[in-house]
Amino acid sequence: MLRALVLLALLYATNSLVPGLPKRQAAERAVCDAPYDYIIAGGGLSGCVLAERLSQDPSKRVLLLEAGSADYKNKFIKIPAGILRLFKSGFDWQHETKGDKAASGRNIFLARGKVLGGSSCTNVLLHHRGSKADYDEWGNGWSGDDVLPYFLKSQDDTTGRAENSPKYHSKGGEWTMSEVRYQNPLSKKFLEVGGELLGNNDDFNNWDRKQQGAGRFQVSERNGCRESGATAFLEKALKRKNLEVRTSAMIRHVDFVSAAAVGVTYNIVGDDSNANFSPVLSQGGEVILAAGAIASPQILMASGVGPKEHLEDLSIPVISDLPGVGENLQDHPAAVVSFETPKKGVSVTSKLRIKGTKLNNPIPILKWFLRGKGELTSVGCDHGAFVSTAGSNEPDLQMRFLPARALGPDGMTTFTQFRNTKNHADGYSFQPVATRAKSRGRVRLASSNTHVKPVIDGGYLSDDSDLATLREGIKLGRKLGAQFGEYTGEEVFPGKDVQTDEQIDQYIRDSVHTANAIVGTCKMGAPSDRSAVVTPDLKVKGVTGLRVVDSSVFPTIPGGQTGTPTVMVAERAAEFIKDAGKAPAAGARAKQMVGA
Repeated sequence: MLRALVLLALLYATNSLVPGLPKRQAAERAVCDAPYDYIIAGGGLSGCVLAERLSQDPSKRVLLLEAGSADYKNKFIKIPAGILRLFKSGFDWQHETKGDKAASGRNIFLARGKVLGGSSCTNVLLHHRGSKADYDEWGNGWSGDDVLPYFLKSQDDTTGRAENSPKYHSKGGEWTMSEVRYQNPLSKKFLEVGGELLGNNDDFNNWDRKQQGAGRFQVSERNGCRESGATAFLEKALKRKNLEVRTSAMIRHVDFVSAAAVGVTYNIVGDDSNANFSPVLSQGGEVILAAGAIASPQILMASGVGPKEHLEDLSIPVISDLPGVGENLQDHPAAVVSFETPKKGVSVTSKLRIKGTKLNNPIPILKWFLRGKGELTSVGCDHGAFVSTAGSNEPDLQMRFLPARALGPDGMTTFTQFRNTKNHADGYSFQPVATRAKSRGRVRLASSNTHVKPVIDGGYLSDDSDLATLREGIKLGRKLGAQFGEYTGEEVFPGKDVQTDEQIDQYIRDSVHTANAIVGTCKMGAPSDRSAVVTPDLKVKGVTGLRVVDSSVFPTIPGGQTGTPTVMVAERAAEFIKDAGKAPAAGARAKQMVGA
């Protein structure tokens, strides 16, 4: 009791939860002493790429500000299976939508990385680009032909595909593409069943073939460890004297003189004194927002860039009336089909635990530490398929296979509750994902204070075509799951009582969840596009000295996981930030390519 009182007294005396606050504040003031050529707001995947590329020129001073922690080397981040401990942890911003109407009015949990590397430290590592047609739809100098060289520039393929398919794969970059160093017997069975029913596909990133078929999903791992933006790009730049990286730095707003960005203002997270620190730009410098599809529009609006009426409602002075800021939110909605199996001890969840306990099985741990192999190298969903359910040219459905029984119909439940579950029955699951979703949501401010989480309308299932895709995914999961031979067991979710289309639709509405691919809220488009926030060179409309470079600029969501496309966007942006002659022009293919 006495210790608790002493702690409370100390906290009250310092008015902060930040250890060594005076020293930390002095360090932040020192950061603001000299101007910067580039201030990067957000240390996620895109911010890490930008920081490395832009600091290559020793004459340019670069400041990277991240609101999360610097602990990207944490063991649960480094170990791919550690994802089971990352969601709803200190590494997660733990956002929620607010009562999605078409999803039975539910608040849907959205995991976002709260650490250097951002969501590349907390995602499922799948290394997908989508298809060429996804980028042809973007247009404005961002077609498939325009962007392919930037996918190749950063790639380091360790699977042998670079030798067999050099048109679409390369070696020597920082962003690794590898195979998971483990295959569960149930996953092998899925490849057998899926191949017979859907056809085989051994390279979902080869644009000379259809994306459809079943196969192994490649991942961003190196030697059995997670490859994040921090390990791949930022780490090698940290010793550069011209790069300053600050964590626990919450951006409050971009600072403007008239409509010209001149710097940013930030606070230290946990500092209740709300002391402001305001680094400034050199002449001709730029602020680059790279905070992701939730925080980037939040920062823009808090800075006076966004829908005029919304900003005025919060008494925020309007710098640029851009109605598209926060609109166009897109994600991959997902559902679950899960089966039990009579085969005991076969699921990956059984192999990770000592039977009947919550204790870790030491054997997988030894495999990973000694050889970088085994169960801990898998996030679970590294096998699957792409399927066209409506006869379209591009698949609208991704099926992710997991060699584990689901704990609930909301797929995020298994990830967040497994660590608290003692007896996890064996089984296998399918996660249907509407991979080219048509539904749209939006982000709005709850307050001009960016420490307050924004209001998110996920818009899940607001377009009936997404519901139809997931309905077909449920049916396909059932069809696949019933053909697992000796492994076939009773269906757990949706369960035998869910049979009609109406019942399936209600099941989906009651359990739809995110596949963690949030994009689109600072849409890129032609200067004449009223809904666009940034032009094709990613400059924010109506102001100068400010760009957005992250997944929020995607006009439409690619048909695959969005980490690798985010690397591509940052890779390309870094090039034309350094050389304006290589910037894409609206309505035309970019003339300057990598190596030109």
